[in-house]
Amino acid sequence: MNNKKLKILNPIMFIAIFTTFVAMLTYKISGFFNYDAYGFKELHEICGFIFVILAIFHIVYNWQWIKSQIFGIKPKKK
Repeated sequence: MNNKKLKILNPIMFIAIFTTFVAMLTYKISGFFNYDAYGFKELHEICGFIFVILAIFHIVYNWQWIKSQIFGIKPKKK
């Protein structure tokens, strides 16, 4: 079940982080050329917040793998 959720979650996470990055670059470049790009600052903040929330879900869905690979805790056999 988690695999199906991750197939949806991972592309959305990519879009959120990519949009965050592009909005940040656009906002910073706009300051260099002295034009107002206020909407990009807010887009950067909103997409960054969405990414953080999605990253939490990503960790929750991958927790069994994290426990086995990082902490060395193998799942119990039923």
